[in-house]
Amino acid sequence: MEYIKDSLSSAVITLGGQGKRISNITRDIPKPLWEINGVSTIERITHLLNQQGINKFIWLVGYKPEFFFNAANELKKKFAIEIIINLEESPLGEAGGLLRVYKYLEENFLFINGDIVFDIDLKRFFNFHIYNKCDISFITHLTSHPEDSDCIAETQTSSIYKYKLKKEKVSNTIFYLGNAGVSIVAKKIIKLLMQKYNFNLELSFFKDIIVSSYKEGLRVRSYNTSEYLKDMGTPSRLKEVESDLKNMLDKKNSYRNKQKVLFIDRDNTIIKCEEGQYILDFQDVKFFEDRIIKIAYLSKNFNSVIMVSNQPQISMGLIGYQEVININAEIILKCQKLGLNISSFYICPHHPHSGFKNEISFLKTKCFCRKPLPGLFLQASFERNISLSDSLMIGDSWRDQEVSMNSNMKFQWAKNLDFPPKP
Repeated sequence: MEYIKDSLSSAVITLGGQGKRISNITRDIPKPLWEINGVSTIERITHLLNQQGINKFIWLVGYKPEFFFNAANELKKKFAIEIIINLEESPLGEAGGLLRVYKYLEENFLFINGDIVFDIDLKRFFNFHIYNKCDISFITHLTSHPEDSDCIAETQTSSIYKYKLKKEKVSNTIFYLGNAGVSIVAKKIIKLLMQKYNFNLELSFFKDIIVSSYKEGLRVRSYNTSEYLKDMGTPSRLKEVESDLKNMLDKKNSYRNKQKVLFIDRDNTIIKCEEGQYILDFQDVKFFEDRIIKIAYLSKNFNSVIMVSNQPQISMGLIGYQEVININAEIILKCQKLGLNISSFYICPHHPHSGFKNEISFLKTKCFCRKPLPGLFLQASFERNISLSDSLMIGDSWRDQEVSMNSNMKFQWAKNLDFPPKP
């Protein structure tokens, strides 16, 4: 992948939380400084980012500041970095301290919650930010706990369609993408905030910066990734992170390394759809539950699962693109309950034939993304550093079989899945 020449060189890390939910484990030690398998979360973050060109760090510190001053001195000895500490004498939330460090910020900077354990390809993320001319790019991923996560539903352009705040109960079942706590922010955003908010105000980064900027028409985009990002802020998640790091899931799932992906078709592979018919409402969806469970078992041999489907009913004017996105979101949430974690999806909305009553003319075209042509798979490979030759496609039609050959992938008929399936 050819990257844009500019790069990130600075990161702001918010470290003010007390970590009450794991205080029985960490006792007096702030959670970013708690060692997991011998290394603290803040050291992991520092090492990872420094490897990828970040040499200036700004820490927003409130609770137990003396611990962080000591940690900063140790990290500056280990790495050739600068650490600036902004001490908050009263709580300013995740992001209130950003207003006080404006003069230290670069034109674009990374903003990170200090309790996130992750491994991402930072250059790929920054490339997305610059290419899309974003004011804010924030990482989203399939969340296993939407009930206590800030979540969004995406649009076709990766903007926010709808959002859900942490702890907010909603009847809508399209929120499978959680805010991961890692963002790239343009400095001009903070200048705008300084004109809007009091310097002593507690600010939530998602609610008061991401959502507020989106509502004001600024360019806010979701960067969906299947890379490893997990907060260690509860006892159960801390235990999961310990196990994941021992198994090197952070390294294996990073887009800095080639990914082995399980691609799946949608209609007549995981849901039923009569020949010549189209799914126009989630109420019409009927699942192949046994088949989904088999695919979930097989998915353990892959870094991630991606759903790829032709949806020509969009071009026919039978359903809107956003409606298909929302139906896919509900399908993903149902599959997750059955053990199958689908991290993302790609859609072809085109159709080569005209003559439909309400058709959308610019979508009636011979495209490169409609299966059996490999456009969507090449796009996914480019965006997510996928080794197609190591990946597998599961489908129900000749198009799925042929696109596998056109993409140099292995193919498996959905109706012939073994249980337990053979890798």
